[in-house]
This record gives sequence, structure tokens and C-alpha cells, in this order.
Amino acid sequence: MPHRTPILAPMSLHRLTRITAVLGVLAALPLAAAPAHAQMVSRMLVKSGERTVALDGVGYQRGNPSADVWVVEFADFGCGYCEKFFRETQPVFDSLYINKGRVYWKFVPFTIGMFPNSEHAAEASICAAEQGKFFPMHDVLYDKRKEWMKAGNAREQMSTYATRIKLDMARFGTCMKGKAVGEQLQRNNVLARSLFVRGTPTFFINGEVVPGALPTDVFVKGMDAVLKEYGGKGGR
Repeated sequence: MPHRTPILAPMSLHRLTRITAVLGVLAALPLAAAPAHAQMVSRMLVKSGERTVALDGVGYQRGNPSADVWVVEFADFGCGYCEKFFRETQPVFDSLYINKGRVYWKFVPFTIGMFPNSEHAAEASICAAEQGKFFPMHDVLYDKRKEWMKAGNAREQMSTYATRIKLDMARFGTCMKGKAVGEQLQRNNVLARSLFVRGTPTFFINGEVVPGALPTDVFVKGMDAVLKEYGGKGGR
């Protein structure tokens, strides 16, 4: 039987966590600048129980930070549903929203603890990010997911991918062997648990949690509705 990543029902997870209010970095902005930035940066906080967790310093982003809609994706590179989203839905989102400046996208790599070699993949993506190539590595890791999951020496496989996207291999190797990359992945894992992310992929979209890789048309309809709510334009 095919493996299925456990996904909480939307309403049960919605009660646990919800993106909220004002980002702490506002305190560092000039008073005149703060109001202009308030709406933009407010989408980077998540309220989990009685605590508020900032997402501005985690993950890797692309798109327009001034967009009406911000999406934060938590995903495990070993997850089949995450790959499905990457292949089927992400290209549509890129075309309709991200490339047109309508959506700001953040990707937080973490490991849910269910997929072989996924920690090596996540660490490879973090090390690629040090050289400004997180998303090229992200794409290769999903394209070759079945390959590296079966690899006897996944770290060597990651070096092959690093060569493919033209990373500085000495720098990449140093990063992969160092403690910092594992510590960063652990921080991502702790953050995911603190937000009750129990299935992959999980998305936070302007205050709403969306667990699971929904069908593309459902995701697009939902995104259009959010854009209209926040004053933007839909994708169709």
C-alpha cells in the first residue's frame, strides 16, 4: 500500500494555529516607516496557543514582499505529496501569482521523521542557500526524490546535485560537514512542531492554515478568494 503522510483535518488544525498580527521588527523601523510596512510584515507571525512565533527569519523566499498575499510552506523533501504539489500545482502558482508579483512565497525545509535520507536532502538545500541557490537545489531534490531516497550514501548523492547546479563544491562540502546546518534544520523542526505541523506539505496563507496538497483547481480558487479579500486580483 502506498505511504500516506498523515494530515490533520483543516478545522482541527485551524483551531490550533493561525497567522496573526504585527511583526517584532516594526520596533526597529522609523516611526514614519512603520505604518507603511505594518500590513506587509504582519503576515510573518504565527500565533500558536499563547505564544507568537515569528517566521521572518526562517525559510527561503521568492516573489514580491509587497504582495497582498504571503504563503509560508513547510515541507519535507521526502514527502510524495510535496513532490506532487511541486510538479502539478507549483508551476501554476508560479505563472498566476508569484511571477506576477501577487504572492510572496516562503519555503521552510524540515523533516517529519518518516522518509529515508530526507535529513540529508534538507541539509543540502540549506547549504545551497548559503550560495544563493536554494530553489535550484529544491527543484533537483524533488526531481530526483526517488533516487536519493534509495541511495546507500545520500551525502555523496547530494554532492552530485550540488555539482549539477554549479555550487562551489569546497564550500558546499564544508557546510554539509559542519554543525551549523544540522542546527538550522533542528530549529526548523522545532518550529514546525511548535506550530502543530503534523503533515506535509502544510501552508500558512494570510492567517489560514492549509494542510495537505489540495488539487490545483481547489488551491487556485482559494488563492483567488484570498487575493480578493486583501484587495488583490485573482489569477484568472
